[in-house]
Amino acid sequence: MKVLVTGASGFVGSALVPFLRGCGFEVVAATRKGANDGEVAIPDVGPSTDWKAALVDCQAVVHAAARVHRMEEAALDGLVQARLVNTAGTLQLARQAAVAGVRRFVFISSVKVNGEFGFFSTDSPCCPKDAYGISKREAEVGLAEIATLTGMQLIVLRLPLVYGPGVGGNFLSLMHLVKRGLPLPLGAVANRRSMLYLRNLVDAIRACLQVSIEGNRWWYVSDGEDISTAELIRRLSAAMGVQPCLPSVSTSLVRFGSAALGKAAMASRILDSLTVDSGPLCDQLNWRAPYSMSEGLQATVAWFLEQSANKFKGISISKRLFDVFLALVCVCVLLLPTILVALAVRLTSPGPVLYWSNRIGRDNRIFKMPKFRSMRIDTPAVATHLLENPEQWLTPIGSFLRKSSLDELPQLWSILKGDMSFVGPRPALFNQDDLIALRTEKGVHELVPGLTGWAQVNGRDELPIPQKVQLDAEYLQRRSFFFDLKILWMTLIKVVSRSGVSH
Repeated sequence: MKVLVTGASGFVGSALVPFLRGCGFEVVAATRKGANDGEVAIPDVGPSTDWKAALVDCQAVVHAAARVHRMEEAALDGLVQARLVNTAGTLQLARQAAVAGVRRFVFISSVKVNGEFGFFSTDSPCCPKDAYGISKREAEVGLAEIATLTGMQLIVLRLPLVYGPGVGGNFLSLMHLVKRGLPLPLGAVANRRSMLYLRNLVDAIRACLQVSIEGNRWWYVSDGEDISTAELIRRLSAAMGVQPCLPSVSTSLVRFGSAALGKAAMASRILDSLTVDSGPLCDQLNWRAPYSMSEGLQATVAWFLEQSANKFKGISISKRLFDVFLALVCVCVLLLPTILVALAVRLTSPGPVLYWSNRIGRDNRIFKMPKFRSMRIDTPAVATHLLENPEQWLTPIGSFLRKSSLDELPQLWSILKGDMSFVGPRPALFNQDDLIALRTEKGVHELVPGLTGWAQVNGRDELPIPQKVQLDAEYLQRRSFFFDLKILWMTLIKVVSRSGVSH
């Protein structure tokens, strides 16, 4: 069977493509660049994407490409963008697939089409809450209509949390916390969560393609075992060889503290129950998960530990030790000002004290960078210079925080964690594609991003992107301990004079 797999370079697709090829499928892998054999270039998925060349002679499609939900986006803008990719883009592919003679269309959906918590089965109503869930549900409805009109068979897989080597998001953050042995006040959490190991998922997709079935299907798939968040932490700890620290704290108190830090949605995922019934898929496909949850977690932890061991490879040990030492000194000295700034942010505008931004780290990996919130909670998630009239989005003390650089104080956490250094290129926003591309071209992406940098002390917000990258590349060539000290001294002068900040 010849199969088109979309999102082939993503978390699911990168595991699915080699697995299907190993099972004897002829796979056409849709990626952004299409640089390798068996790949086809599909730069953007949307309502006008032309899939004809990718669909030639394909009998099936596995549509895994999607635009995931980003918490920092304004609700309306996020929904508009999600609909363009997840709804309109999906239906465009399905219509062209039907015309091309594709017989079976497997759509990778999400349990979010039902809601954020509860128990879901094939009879459960759909009540999506966020842009991702809404756009996925609208795609499901549109696909059903196309299947009815064209006779192309539709299989929808509604997935819970998927984990495995390469996982990101909250699951990766949780593994970092567990590895550090930090106290996690979740010992009293008695929820139940369904999860799905990546290799179990790709095997279930294989079964969806191979097994002969009639009619359209909407199925859930999971490992077949539901566990609490506390039990998940214990299993991760055991696989890492660390002792879990799980003090029992009231879940109400945990929710309150998370909301104050702007992490209410994350707290809900940790504290609430979300389980699915994968029995119908198992029965109708005669399928059983080939790997247990314990095996899946062990494989995920093994990958994580290997990545952690390589994280600081090629990074100067002296630079890392200096970062940790200076960060600890700064935490002690600046503790009172930090508390005062946090109170000022909380009292002068509605919303959380901290804003967690998706940023590009070393080797173009995404990490969460905290800042004291200086913009309103409905501000679009774009670089400040791209906003029309940026001043209108600032909080009452936002301009002061930005010009004094006090909004950057929480990034000491990112330095201690290892996501950032004191000196390096400033971390780009996840959607600053032009900046990311230029830095990658110059090799700057190999550097750990910094709290300050050579570009920061030579113009900061006033510099155009090509000039920023040129200065970043200059730092790449000149970097040394004494050059870092020079940049830190120049940064102090810039902060005191409040120069180079346009908003």
